[in-house]
Amino acid sequence: MSASPLRAFGSRQRKNPYEGRGDTHKRRKFKEQTRELPHSPGVYFFYGHDDRLLYIGKAKRLRERVRSYFADTSLPRPPKIRRLLAEITRFETHRVGSDLEALLLERRLIAEHQPLLNRQHKRFEVYPYLLLSDEEFPRLTITRAEPVEGETDKETTLILREISEGMRETRPLETPKAGEVPGLYLGPFTSPRHAYWALDAVVRLFPLRSCAEFSVSEKNVGCFYREIGRCCGPCIGQTSREQYGALCDDLVNLLETGEASQLDELKQKMLQLAESWRFEDAAKVKEQIEALEQVATRLRRLARMRRENNAVIAQAGLDAGTTALFLVRGGAVRRHVVIGAGDETKARRAIREVFEPAWEARQFTAKTELDEMMIIDRWLRSHGDEKCVAWMNDLSSRQWASNALRRVLSVNREGE
Repeated sequence: MSASPLRAFGSRQRKNPYEGRGDTHKRRKFKEQTRELPHSPGVYFFYGHDDRLLYIGKAKRLRERVRSYFADTSLPRPPKIRRLLAEITRFETHRVGSDLEALLLERRLIAEHQPLLNRQHKRFEVYPYLLLSDEEFPRLTITRAEPVEGETDKETTLILREISEGMRETRPLETPKAGEVPGLYLGPFTSPRHAYWALDAVVRLFPLRSCAEFSVSEKNVGCFYREIGRCCGPCIGQTSREQYGALCDDLVNLLETGEASQLDELKQKMLQLAESWRFEDAAKVKEQIEALEQVATRLRRLARMRRENNAVIAQAGLDAGTTALFLVRGGAVRRHVVIGAGDETKARRAIREVFEPAWEARQFTAKTELDEMMIIDRWLRSHGDEKCVAWMNDLSSRQWASNALRRVLSVNREGE
């Protein structure tokens, strides 16, 4: 009997290098352990050799979520899951009262413990900003907010250096820490790459000066950036102080509102190029317009979160008969209060302490706070119409604290 021709193509080789008899036995062992897990929301931890923390995740139902990692399936697993199954030695869980609490707790634990296989909420200890300096002729650069005391910023510095090497011919790299240079800070951006992408898109339309020190040219000769159209030439008198100030105002207006006369002119130019059958040039202008609109949309979303996301959110507490209140102001959770029967006075006092004082948004937003703001924003967009949410944007009523508490607590009473 001749050998099968399929053998030449490695048909007997194991398809998954991470899985064998030992891995199958391990999965079945952990699958048996998941039967003891609760059906409630929570956070789970996977540990590897030497008790190294591999992964932190959240779940609406702990038993079903953790069990899914060890289920028998013929479908190919992602590389991260295969590695996780190969290295895991034990797992732990922590039960919470609601899926919102699990979301927030997962983010904080990832930022604190830095698990090996988690990617989200780990990178970039600080977020970069665009800085429009406070000078006679302002310049637009990238700056980074001050990191939290004790944290390092090595990864951000490395990525900034890599990007600067690729952009050295078009734009100088400067990354002073936030607060060192007075001016208007626009942002933050979620990564240095996004900040440089935004800077490159903006300076093509708003040719502000890029020189570190401004001085009037005696020879009346512009710099390299003036020659390639990246500077409007205030040093040679080509642009007056009033014209330059109007250019800066249009830039800020574009980033804050998404509207500017220069953007309208760019759209008109795109239409003219298309009518002239210069479709490649029109496509390049279209890409520039889309880049500017995406930058403005990103910054407007952050401003909207700070301005509109003010609410009292009620969720089930971990213990029976308790309610967890999340007091959200300026887009982030400012206080987490757990109350039981008869604790309405305590809850009302906490609501007043958070929402009654005048609120002023800080100039800089810490990375941990911005991550939480984005989690809260996604949750409110999905659940904002439910009775468990009392919006606090209108405090004109005399009994606004009592009304908000009465609304959110009515959900639990109906459930009982």
